[in-house]
Amino acid sequence: MSNIIRLVWFDLKTELRPPVWIITEWIVFLVQVGIYSAMISQLVTGVDDYNHFLTVGFVIMITFDMASHTGRHFVEHAHEGRLPYLLSLPISRSELFLTIALQGGTELALMLSVPLTVTLLIIGNLTWISVVACVLALFWLGFGVAGLMLALSFIAFKSSDLYSAIVTGLSAVIIRFSTVLYPFTFLPAQYASAAVFSPLTYGSDLVRFILGFDPTYLLNPYYAVSVLTALSVSTLGLGLVLVQRLVEGVKSA
Repeated sequence: MSNIIRLVWFDLKTELRPPVWIITEWIVFLVQVGIYSAMISQLVTGVDDYNHFLTVGFVIMITFDMASHTGRHFVEHAHEGRLPYLLSLPISRSELFLTIALQGGTELALMLSVPLTVTLLIIGNLTWISVVACVLALFWLGFGVAGLMLALSFIAFKSSDLYSAIVTGLSAVIIRFSTVLYPFTFLPAQYASAAVFSPLTYGSDLVRFILGFDPTYLLNPYYAVSVLTALSVSTLGLGLVLVQRLVEGVKSA
């Protein structure tokens, strides 16, 4: 375990000196909540506290972006020549995969620290149980999406541009066709049908349920837990299988 922790820190220390990209995301979030969310909530009717609803959506989008970053970072390792070095270390492939997952989880925790704190303060009237459950739900969603992106990263090893194109297109579909920005009951039938297949729908509705939003706007939380569990187990399992089979012989240029 100590080797895994050292490897995680080996990658993180270069990204956190200084953590400009994290601070920038915090500033963007605060601007979105303080200006955009406050303005758009004046235009949306029929949803109580839409400002709070949208603020949670921004947190979900940050979670998705960080999960995507985990897969992209792995592809960059291959093309920058760092992956062959990692493969030469006396660790198993499963430990390498665990290192990537833990690094992604650490970055997610750092990235969410300010946005989630601000969100919880805005919503207020929360218990420790709901706060802890919210954090666990976000990380469960993050690991599920990260597993999906890592699986895609193995397919896109020979072209970082291909991976970027796939992730960009997938991001647009998964975010727009979900309940990140709008309640499920407000979506037109064709959009609602597509939203059922977005993992962000279940992640965002589960977090909102935990934080005390009106359940009539949300999907059944038991379905959400089942879908997120299936997503995390299946995608992380797929990534673990692929790292055993496809990493060998990856071209770094």
